[in-house]
Amino acid sequence: MEKLQKDPLLLFPCPGCNAQLYFNPQHQQLQCEYCGVKVTIDKGTDLIKENSLKQQLSETGDPAAVIEQQVYKCTRCGAETIFTSETPTFVCNFCTFEVVNPVAYKTRIVQPSGIIPFNIDQQQSVTIFKNWLSKGWWAPGDLKEFAREDALHGIYLPFWTYDAQTNSEWSGYGGRYYYETETVTDSNGNRRTERVRKTEWIWRTGTYEHFFDDILIGGTKELTQSEYESIFPFELSALVNFDTRYLSGFQADVYDIAVSDGYARAEGVMDEVIYNACVDLCRIDTYRNVEVSTSYSNQTYKHILLPLWVCTYFYKNKQYHFLVNGQTGKIHGKKPVSVLKVILVIALVLLVILAIFFFSQQ
Repeated sequence: MEKLQKDPLLLFPCPGCNAQLYFNPQHQQLQCEYCGVKVTIDKGTDLIKENSLKQQLSETGDPAAVIEQQVYKCTRCGAETIFTSETPTFVCNFCTFEVVNPVAYKTRIVQPSGIIPFNIDQQQSVTIFKNWLSKGWWAPGDLKEFAREDALHGIYLPFWTYDAQTNSEWSGYGGRYYYETETVTDSNGNRRTERVRKTEWIWRTGTYEHFFDDILIGGTKELTQSEYESIFPFELSALVNFDTRYLSGFQADVYDIAVSDGYARAEGVMDEVIYNACVDLCRIDTYRNVEVSTSYSNQTYKHILLPLWVCTYFYKNKQYHFLVNGQTGKIHGKKPVSVLKVILVIALVLLVILAIFFFSQQ
């Protein structure tokens, strides 16, 4: 094979032919598409450290956790994306708009400390997508024309993880059921006895302690937290040191949910877990009026990138997302419902009802 001329813009040149190396999820290595050379990436974990949330939220911030990156912004939906090379055009992963944005702006963002490399490659994601499209009778027949396979993009999305030690005091009433035999009179004047359940309410108080580890919060507004959670869990034990070589051949979004806002969402998740645990402690057979007061300490965070295959398509001016967890292959997607099929089914049901009524009259 003729040796290619080295391009000065190549971020990861092949040592064999000077072509661009791309990350191969199947082999978990960089690979040259021309000569087949593979380059191993060190899978260290020493840089994956928890950062002090208190320090980051202070006036000075945490200078050790901040770097400068080049970011491109979609001019239609506003999604922000990091590229690993100077790219004058790209297709937005969320609204599929081809953006012409030759001038990148610079912003200071928190350095990702860890990344889970793609484990599901493009061919696997396409197969998953095809299987999903082929299922579901209610979807419109022309859905495949809008949800195209070539709209499926591999992208690393930003996430925050939060840790916190919590100490809670709770109080409320625990209800204990007991039964009494009572004499009742029915509408005809007949008297009879029956067992009636009653509740004895007992005032109760207590404490609850819990350490939360790696509460996972999505870092970009293009997807909702419920959409993120639809493809959970990610196996965070597979995190390795953040290395831009994993991004070669993929895109990576920057976060637009700040550390503080992400923590507020994480605290909401923790509050719900704590409340349910305190309710279980208060409950005897039932409970009421449970109140919980919680103090948080030793809060930490880290910024990580996680892999997703994303397809965004529009059907009759409404946006739909299809997601594949790039580590486990778990999927989430919503399809439009064909109005014509719904009408046909309703008409068929009405015909069956009329037929049954007709034959019953005969």
